[in-house]
Amino acid sequence: MRADDADSTGLNNHFWAVVVNRSGAVCAVAYSGSTVGSQWLLSRQIAAAKAFTANGLSLDGAPISTAMLYPWVQGSPSGGNPLFGLAAGNPLDGSAVFDGDYSKFGTPEDPLIGKRVGGTITFGGGLGLYSGTKAVGGLGLSGDTACADHSTAFRARNRLSAAPSEGNDRLTFNDLSGHPHCPNDKFSAGVNVPAS
Repeated sequence: MRADDADSTGLNNHFWAVVVNRSGAVCAVAYSGSTVGSQWLLSRQIAAAKAFTANGLSLDGAPISTAMLYPWVQGSPSGGNPLFGLAAGNPLDGSAVFDGDYSKFGTPEDPLIGKRVGGTITFGGGLGLYSGTKAVGGLGLSGDTACADHSTAFRARNRLSAAPSEGNDRLTFNDLSGHPHCPNDKFSAGVNVPAS
C-alpha cells in the first residue's frame, strides 16, 4: 500500500513527491496517480520547494518541517512574527521547474533531477530526511491540503526509514500559534497532540 492510499485526510487527491539530497539537489520526482495529469501540476514545484525548505532548515539532531514554519511567518498587528517575509528571500527558480518534456515529469528522467530549484514553503508537506540524527536530505509532498501533505509525507518518510531518531518536526494544530486546521484532518499522522 502506498503512503497516499494509507492516508484518508484532506481531499483524497494524489500527490507529487520530491526528494533532495543534503546539498539541495533534486534526486527523485514521483507522482502517486495513474498518469502525470492525475494530480495538480502546480504541486510538482511546490513539492520541490518543500523538500528544499525542510532540508535547508534541518540540522543534525534538529529537524524542521515546513508545517512548523507557518506560525512564525504570519503577519500580525504588532508588525509581524520573527520570520515574517521568509519565503520572499529565497525565490523558486522557475526556469528549472518548468523546463523540459512534460511526458518525463515524475519519471527517472524528470528534468528537475540534479537541479537545485530553491524556494521556501511555510505550510505542511516538507520534512527533513535522516539517518539516525544525521540530516541527509529533504522530502516534499504536495497535491492536497497542507495537512494531508504533511500527514502523507510523514507516513512516506516512515516507510523510507528516514525519520530522525531525535527531535520533533510534527505539525501542531492551533489556529493562532500553530498550523491551521484543514478539512478532514482528524486522523492526520505526524501531529503533536495539544495537552488537554
